Amino acid sequence: MKNQNFYMRVLCLVVIIGAVLFYNSRTQEKEYQTQNEELIKRIDALEKQQQEILTALQENFDAQEKAKAESEKQKTETTKSEENADSTDTADQVYKDGTYTGDGQGFGGNIQVQITIADDTLTDIQVVSAEKEDSAYLSQGKAVIDRILEAQSTDVDTVSGATFSSTGILMAVEDALGKAENQ
Repeated sequence: MKNQNFYMRVLCLVVIIGAVLFYNSRTQEKEYQTQNEELIKRIDALEKQQQEILTALQENFDAQEKAKAESEKQKTETTKSEENADSTDTADQVYKDGTYTGDGQGFGGNIQVQITIADDTLTDIQVVSAEKEDSAYLSQGKAVIDRILEAQSTDVDTVSGATFSSTGILMAVEDALGKAENQ
């Protein structure tokens, strides 16, 4: 009877230990599954973010190439018109005097500038709006304005560390110059 009582207790103990081990393994399995699902969600979000960045970079590259082509075209036209123009005749000026606005694409979105032209000379460039641009990068990118005014051309280097913002400003100035052209 003692042996039978002993074996019964051992059997109960084995059943309890088995139940505890089974419960722990199921709990761990569910925990691993939850962690795995969270990691998959993170990976998907990172892949989406990576694709958005690559798309933005490609769009910016395309815009820069277009801006360079337009700048070269504008230089060629300016050179041709200067060769044929009488410098004292205001009707032969490349640009009409006045204030013009233009838009360009920065990293965060649209950048709008206002330029002032007098006697075919860029006298002032102001950033009118850039609501979605990071203020630190925009602040650095504004250094390109001095380069443009000094060179009297948009064929200047972008600002290192603020490439997208400075490129957006360059494109906006080119857009405004396009509106100011004598036709």
